[in-house]
Amino acid sequence: MNRSVGGGRWGLARLERGLAIIQGAPALLHEPSSTLIVADIHLGYEEAMARTGVFLPRLQLPKALDILGPLIKEFRVKRVIVNGDLKHAFNKLLKQEASETVKLVDAIHGAGASEVILVRGNHDNFVQGLLKKLGVDVVDDYLDLGNGVVLSHGHKHVDTDFEVLVIGHEHPAVQINVGGGKVKYPAFLIVPLESGVTVLVLPALGSYQTGNPVSLSRSQYLSPIIREKAAIEDAIPIIIDESIGSMTLPALKHLPLILA
Repeated sequence: MNRSVGGGRWGLARLERGLAIIQGAPALLHEPSSTLIVADIHLGYEEAMARTGVFLPRLQLPKALDILGPLIKEFRVKRVIVNGDLKHAFNKLLKQEASETVKLVDAIHGAGASEVILVRGNHDNFVQGLLKKLGVDVVDDYLDLGNGVVLSHGHKHVDTDFEVLVIGHEHPAVQINVGGGKVKYPAFLIVPLESGVTVLVLPALGSYQTGNPVSLSRSQYLSPIIREKAAIEDAIPIIIDESIGSMTLPALKHLPLILA
């Protein structure tokens, strides 16, 4: 991974094939196409939880706006791709989801990005009609960025060839034992598959999707691609934190003593 420091709030940790992690943010930049890629915003999570009797502050949209607007401006982003799970509820389009989707798309355009695409995730039901009215394209299975890079949410297998597959769905995090306590950091996860190609897992953008701790156990992963095809012991986590930027850790096989 090649590193370079940007001139503003965020620097870039460059990977391969034009992809770069934006240090300190749960976001990926595809530099050749000026595309910002995020996943798992889960708008409407607070209303969905309120319907179960759990009342939470509405943080999902403010966090998304706080991150996406400045990133679009700083990196002169032309296109924003949400790689699945824009919204949260499975069985309907909640009022909060609809309202916040409109606000998010308007804010993305207002910050300077001319195009918004949703790669459909398993939560993205009943929202296509609204997105069509907003001029947002919805891709059902996968989106090919060219040069071997393919985007899919990750909840099902991808029926196409790729060299790098970018997914969400997992909400990866690194949970570390420190002095008897535990700290958790959201993380990217670079996962080699047994076939020799690579899966790059995005951390969740949603405030309440704090992350599923990475482990050496295949059964702990949500994506069938990782459960069935990954060389999980060689997966490399990259912690992201606003104060430290990004930090690449050794492969998971070298971390069993510190992973909680």
